[in-house]
Parts: sequence; C-alpha cells; structure tokens
Amino acid sequence: MNSKVELIFENNEYRVEVNGSLVNKDKDLEKAFEQFKSVISNNKSAEAKAWDDIVEKFENLNNKELEINNEYRTMSYGNMKYFYNMGKVFYMGNGQMIPLIGGYGLFKFALNVVSNGELDKVNDFVEFCKEVMLCNVNYRVTDSSIIISSASFNYGACEYNFSSNKINKGASISNGSFEEFKTYVLNIIK
Repeated sequence: MNSKVELIFENNEYRVEVNGSLVNKDKDLEKAFEQFKSVISNNKSAEAKAWDDIVEKFENLNNKELEINNEYRTMSYGNMKYFYNMGKVFYMGNGQMIPLIGGYGLFKFALNVVSNGELDKVNDFVEFCKEVMLCNVNYRVTDSSIIISSASFNYGACEYNFSSNKINKGASISNGSFEEFKTYVLNIIK
C-alpha cells in the first residue's frame, strides 16, 4: 500500500489521516478504529485492482516469454524484473540486481517495443539501460523513444525513436538502428 494511514489520539479525540489529510474525527475509540480499518481495506482493494489491471494489459500482449507471479506481484521479461509492491524495475542478468530508472513505465515500454517488432531482443535494451545507469547518466522513455540526458551530448541529450528508427544527436537527426544508437551513446558517456 502506497498510502500512509494513521490513527492519532490528540486533544481527547481520535483522528484517522491518510497521507496527512484528515479522513475522520471521533471521540469514540471503537468508531475511530473501525474507520481506520475501513480506510486500510479500501486502499488494499484499490491496490489489488491496479495489479489486476496491469496483469490483464500484459496478458493481452500474448507474449510467451513474460512471466507473471501473482503471489509476489512480480513480472519478469528477459533480464528485466518488475516489482509491483516497490514500483521498481531491476536488471537481473549475470547474477546482478541493478535498479533501473522508470519503474512500470520502463517495463511496459520495453515489452511494447518488442511486441511491436521495433526491437528484436529486450535484453539488448535492458543491458543498454544498465550500462547507462552504471555511467551515472539519466535516461527516460516516452511513447516511442528513449532519451539519454548528459552534458556530453550536443544540447544535453540524444534520443532514439523506435517507430521511425531515427537518432537525434541534438545537432543532427539521422536514420539508424538501435545498435548504432547504443554505440554512439556508450562511446560518448564511457
């Protein structure tokens, strides 16, 4: 649960707060405690529904390599693992566990890019994200692109668009493959 739910006794009354906002105030402990339990229950069911919605979206992609673990609320695809309860994605190859930037958005992006046929192997993408992270450089994904931000690039960033196969180097835009983009980026930031 991502919300902080508190039952507070102060000035002879009980308050139930969610993330610092007052939800209920009562002088009777039993009523206040029932409200407290109700708020927790509502948050848990909303969280479970969100997980179910995510699972349904990914199952609709019909990707046989996607592993979904409902008990621990995790998803694995190639060398990438998404932990729903933490909201984080990790690189999980070669006995390593390296956190990646992007959480659910990154996991969804990588799966969509592979499912759309714009990238052959998700592991190539995940390895690249790991290498960028290990160089202490930031990246982010949009609908169809990955953008690497560093003062080493012209205008502070470079971008690869998977839909158009274009590399934006800041001062120029050219056609190219993801492999060419990876080589360009890693040669500059390493």
